Amino acid sequence: MSGKFAPMRVQAHLAAGVGQAAPWGIALDGLLASQLWERQKAEVRAAGREYTRALENDAPPDLDLPLARCGPEDGPWHWAATCAHPDRVADRPDVHTWTGRVDERELEQVASSLPKVISGRQGRYRARRMPLLVTACGTLTWHAVGDPGAVADLLSDVRSIGKKRTSGEGHVLRWDIEPAPDLDVLTAAHLHPDGTLGRPTPDHCRRQLVGAPDTSVGRAGIRPPYMHPARQHELHLPALLS
Repeated sequence: MSGKFAPMRVQAHLAAGVGQAAPWGIALDGLLASQLWERQKAEVRAAGREYTRALENDAPPDLDLPLARCGPEDGPWHWAATCAHPDRVADRPDVHTWTGRVDERELEQVASSLPKVISGRQGRYRARRMPLLVTACGTLTWHAVGDPGAVADLLSDVRSIGKKRTSGEGHVLRWDIEPAPDLDVLTAAHLHPDGTLGRPTPDHCRRQLVGAPDTSVGRAGIRPPYMHPARQHELHLPALLS
């Protein structure tokens, strides 16, 4: 582990909560990886080359995140960071609504011909009105083991997180990244502030967490890109959002 790496606490102060895409919180390593991918994409395109998305690679490369690695050398490993833990969460999620409808004037610009009527009630161009579950909370907290300065640099450009960010959801007011000398490395890499399991965890790591609550086991991604088949393993799953 690098000499710059140490336990730390990361907090996002939110305007009105966050739209979650999974039964547990947003992964910190996923946020950091998305920022690095965006920077790499800009550099590749500026050089006139074609960018290949990580999900399109049979064996996606691991980015050099400013986090420690955790896990056995001969088994699945993960970045030493948890998923988001909401503080002061409401009794139940807020149900927001997002809408969408096709812009017929834009279709006229890109199509050689159009039907007389484009139905707003059926077909691929129908109007949509969909619910969005939002976790109403003031802050999200992550634990991690890494370089606080480098993490702060990557997160400085993140203005919103979660689902439907372009619709105003998940707006981040500010980030706080501070060393956490009260946490040991094992706790910072795996547990939420309330002591529950804070990330999808391989059995090798779970056996070392003395006193952590029992968890269910299921197939999940272990590190970014989380949706890639090569990242899927049987893991101990983190505590679900209430």
